Amino acid sequence: MYRPILTPDEMREAEAREIARGTRGYALMQRAGSAVAAHLHRRFPEGRVRILAGPGGNGGDGFVAARALAGLGREVDVFCAVDAATLSGDAAQAAADWTGPVRPLNAAIGSGHDITLDALYGAGLSRGLDGAAATLAQEGGRVVSVDVPSGINGLTGKAAGAAFVAQLTVTFQALRPAHVLAISRPACGEVIVADIGVPIETDCAKNQPEDWHTLLPWPELSTHKHRRGHLLVVTGGVSKTGGGRLAARAGLRVGAGLVTLLCPPSAKLVVASQVTAEMVSAFDGAEDIAAEAEEADAVVIGPAAGINDDTRDNVYGVLGASADAVLDADALTVFKDDPGELFDLLRPNDVLTPHPGEFRRLFGDLEMSADNRILAAREAAEMAGCVVLLKGPDTVIAAPDGRVRVNTHASPWLATAGSGDVLAGLIGGLLAQGMDAFEAASAAAWMHGDAGLRFGPGLIATDLPDMMPAVLQGLHTSGA
Repeated sequence: MYRPILTPDEMREAEAREIARGTRGYALMQRAGSAVAAHLHRRFPEGRVRILAGPGGNGGDGFVAARALAGLGREVDVFCAVDAATLSGDAAQAAADWTGPVRPLNAAIGSGHDITLDALYGAGLSRGLDGAAATLAQEGGRVVSVDVPSGINGLTGKAAGAAFVAQLTVTFQALRPAHVLAISRPACGEVIVADIGVPIETDCAKNQPEDWHTLLPWPELSTHKHRRGHLLVVTGGVSKTGGGRLAARAGLRVGAGLVTLLCPPSAKLVVASQVTAEMVSAFDGAEDIAAEAEEADAVVIGPAAGINDDTRDNVYGVLGASADAVLDADALTVFKDDPGELFDLLRPNDVLTPHPGEFRRLFGDLEMSADNRILAAREAAEMAGCVVLLKGPDTVIAAPDGRVRVNTHASPWLATAGSGDVLAGLIGGLLAQGMDAFEAASAAAWMHGDAGLRFGPGLIATDLPDMMPAVLQGLHTSGA
């Protein structure tokens, strides 16, 4: 199921367009509040509910939910952050339709209710909670939030102080950045997207198999190894071949028909003694690499390559050939003093896979200055002219044409040396089989995360490639 992501402003604009087409704003509010009530009742079918209503649209949703919950036979108490008589627009209509009492927000403090419906401020709040709202946020308990837990900025995911921590968040039509960003995702709990009939358009979505499953390069009965693509992986020197070997193994496991480890002559025996299905070849300079890359379908370069002029020259050789390229680790860092030179060489179907530190070396303070890392990665992909995969617990995959996916399907056990090398190899293996770079990076990020989730505690990077058969089997049999 496609899971779009909209910023709070984009959602407000979509609602405004729908209202301009003739749908009453109060009708949308009724749909939203009714959906909140239905999902709260399903998740917490028993217990007294206190509804904390804010001064705007979220508060209006809360009043609608109060009426719907009372209709379901639930005990409901409503507390409002302002005098209900001062509400305006659709929120005023929702409050007028609620026939029960409305008490001031500070009366909710310590009220001992079983469930709290946080309908205070939602995704648009850009300041910290204060007064009774801040006190109530710190009470904890079972919380259902409308749109985004109050106190958390729906765009940045950041909290300026106290914020609600929800077990369930009900949002509308699409996810918000705060629902997928690692900084705020835990506070949202389970997130349910309710359809309230507002058409939306966006090129940003949560990364899921349904988005790319039909594009995976499954072999047919007549397929042979040469039709499954040739991946080239460039290793470092004699004592730095592990990263390349991890990438090569991952590329082979994800389906590349042929994988060649290309290493300096001094490292050839070391590499050859450690691999079986992968081929090994030595190179002598960037021209050799360019010639080999011309015969391959995809190349991975960077893991343990070394931060030196040789690596820089080798990247030139790779990018001068016809093969798609995955640039990771040292292949990124060697351009920290002149990233524009690298950007001039990159093609749309190449992939950069920086962690946050490498991202800063290439793109400066972009991640800090952008409202969130989703927007930072999108701008970086446009600058670089290729796909950028910004690694993290909320990995962002961005294409130069503006498409973005956010991968949340991952495990903290992936925080181990060599894990990124495996990810680079997975991307390279899918590229070698003919996948588009954006789709290959999206699929690889999800598979990498799935491998980590399947293995769990004790995971080290060498375990990841051998988890691929189970990951691929799951994808192959599920049909997504």
